Amino acid sequence: MVGRDAEIAALSAMLTDPSTPGVLLTGVPGAGKTRLAAEAAAAYRASTGATTVRLDTAEEPYEDSALDLLAGLTAGRDAGGARPLLLVDDLDRSDHHRLLRACAVASVVVLGTARQPPAAHGLVPFPVDPLPVPLDCSALDLGALARVPSVQVYLACLRTINPAFSLQLHNQQVIARTCVEVGGNPGALCRTARVAALESPEVAWASLGDRTVPYPVHAEDGDPCAAPGGDPLGAPPRAGDGTPGRLLAHCQVFSGGFGPEALRHITAVAPEEFSSALETLLRGHLLTASTLPSGRLDGTARFRLRLPPDGPARRLPPPEDTAARLAHARYYAALARAAADRIVSGHQHSGLTAFWSEERNLRTALETLLRHGRTGEALDLVDGIRVYWRATGGWNAWAEGRPRPDPSWTATGHRDRIRVDLLLGEAGILAGQPEAATDLLDRITADAAHDAGLSARVTRLRALCVLAADPCRGAALLHEAADRHRSDGDRHEARYVSLEAALAGFRLGDTAAAAATALEVLAAAQQGRDTLAAGAALLHLAVFAAAEGRAQATAHYCERALSALRVLGPPAVLGAIATTLGSPALPDVAERAVGTARGLGAFHTWRGAFPEEAGTPDFAMARLEEPVRELLGDAAFSRALVEGSKVSLPDLLASLVPAPTPPAATPAGPLSPDTRTRIDPLTPRQTEVSRLVTAGLSNRQIAHRLAISEWTVVNHIRDTMKKLGCSSRVEIASWMHHSGLRPSPEPSLFLRTALPPSAPARSGPTLIPS
Repeated sequence: MVGRDAEIAALSAMLTDPSTPGVLLTGVPGAGKTRLAAEAAAAYRASTGATTVRLDTAEEPYEDSALDLLAGLTAGRDAGGARPLLLVDDLDRSDHHRLLRACAVASVVVLGTARQPPAAHGLVPFPVDPLPVPLDCSALDLGALARVPSVQVYLACLRTINPAFSLQLHNQQVIARTCVEVGGNPGALCRTARVAALESPEVAWASLGDRTVPYPVHAEDGDPCAAPGGDPLGAPPRAGDGTPGRLLAHCQVFSGGFGPEALRHITAVAPEEFSSALETLLRGHLLTASTLPSGRLDGTARFRLRLPPDGPARRLPPPEDTAARLAHARYYAALARAAADRIVSGHQHSGLTAFWSEERNLRTALETLLRHGRTGEALDLVDGIRVYWRATGGWNAWAEGRPRPDPSWTATGHRDRIRVDLLLGEAGILAGQPEAATDLLDRITADAAHDAGLSARVTRLRALCVLAADPCRGAALLHEAADRHRSDGDRHEARYVSLEAALAGFRLGDTAAAAATALEVLAAAQQGRDTLAAGAALLHLAVFAAAEGRAQATAHYCERALSALRVLGPPAVLGAIATTLGSPALPDVAERAVGTARGLGAFHTWRGAFPEEAGTPDFAMARLEEPVRELLGDAAFSRALVEGSKVSLPDLLASLVPAPTPPAATPAGPLSPDTRTRIDPLTPRQTEVSRLVTAGLSNRQIAHRLAISEWTVVNHIRDTMKKLGCSSRVEIASWMHHSGLRPSPEPSLFLRTALPPSAPARSGPTLIPS
């Protein structure tokens, strides 16, 4: 028994009270009622010396044997001795009335278990709650996670089969989320732990979301939107099914629990029938309910349903798979749009809650839309989720299913093809590979981006691509992108892009202009009730104040930012910190990752000070830790976490202030022709490649310019890094600048018009001014 000390002590006190005829433990299947009753009976026997007997009610009728047992208990009992205890399981499955009356007459205390209290029993009900689950997890303190009761049970069951298993950085999050997924139910934890021991915790976690067998993809006639007379968000009803059975069958398409609104929309059941059918399922423990939040189209609700891990719904025939799953996907796509609109319009707490509480369903919806070839709808869903990414971590991956786009995504429409390229390009930039993003952006012409309404996003990504090689040009493009977002009416995104522009300008040394931009963002955000952008602006102002040596102002800005963001919860606070310390405006991806890891370490020490919604798992830290750890590696990640845990937030922000660097030595005279083509220890070809890298060209562009293969370019860059001791293209560019060799005076970004495969080849690239 783990985590049940308080319950055992309370039961012992109740059983020893002469006025208590007995106690009835109630709870869902697998909650551990029988085990807890046995432990409480043992504690009662040890403290009182009384006789305890278990009664088997599995075989009917049992009344005669039960009455004979009671007679035996009372025959040799001392007059002043403690009452004997009768332990009875499943009192709600038998005719218990005669038994309880006989126990009362014989002064025998009863300790029974039942899924729900019988109508007339005379026993004191004692609900058995699930075990406490993790509210978050951090690599900084694996011991704290191992002390959570549900995790203790999970690990203990797992180690009975695999004694060598250990809780580590790479599996901490999936174990913590598994405990939350099964709701801390001990029976479900043990069953899931067996899968984890035989395969892996990741397989066990994935199996919890796949409640039905793989389903076939049917033709368009399975599309619920095309069903005549059907709900546009719901599947067409099946004739002959009872409403409770229909609800239960459709519950299989959900992952991670769901709200009543989602189930009602997907099943298209009339509201007057839905309530009674749902009550039937809850009374029969075919569904379980909790006070965890669930997303709604108009906000959130503190009520969440889920299928028991071993419930009978898993053995039911699945619903019409294509219709039900597409209805599920489209409901959550609508939910994502509504939640994003709430964040943008100022109702940010409910919007953020809707996103993080429906993470698994949103991921499942995205996978469904892509599997069925609905790429346009999938991209619409991603557009909604991008608002959440921005609010809760910016560049970091969404742990619960941020789509990692790949070239296998197919899009038929022109605008959808551009959106796929933008997602791929953004992923490349965030992963520290701007040359990959440049190649994709080269395929998008200015006219095409304008016609698709995506000019602002294209301009921002181009700015981030050139920021390392040409900071001035990058900062100017960021300001231009912010202006375009404002002209498009997307003021929320414009504020964040303006902050990126301010940080880029600050890195160039223009602190006054950067602070002025951040103050403008702050004023606009406060006027628009945009607490997220306001908090991020305050943290940027703290950085700029630290650069000017104003320590008191830095602390003041940090305090204001945290005070404003606390009401939105830990995800919002960590999102603002990551937006500053991990901004893409810092071209070095390692610098961004280390800054974010330090911010996570600092936040770990504050985590317990958040009073909001105690007991609600949000995994704010875990959501950001995993992608940063993958990028840095375990050793560097752990080191950065520990460093961050030892400093304050103002000190962390001050670390963004660039150290003063001595001016580069100016050559005494003009460079000789030989120097312009070769710098020791590089070969002439390596020097040429390095010059083009410094100019911001991608591998493909360099290969085209020098009439060599792209693979040869990669080899030259790799050999150059080894010779110079560099670890990135940015360091090569820095070395070239300090060596006195500037890039050629050609545009730093070449944009080629992409031709469809069937188009005739042109004699050369089309150059468009960047």
